[in-house]
Amino acid sequence: MSKSSTAVSAKTHRYEFVHNDGADFVAYQRRSDDGNWTTFASWMIPRAVY
Repeated sequence: MSKSSTAVSAKTHRYEFVHNDGADFVAYQRRSDDGNWTTFASWMIPRAVY
């Protein structure tokens, strides 16, 4: 059984976790009609200083 191609193209948003040296970020992205992902919002997750 194979996956339907419509299941892949139906995904219109995603959350992406981005790791950086100073902090981590979560980005909310939406797919446009031409298939490109655009970031609409991002949240910083600061690291605790020990």
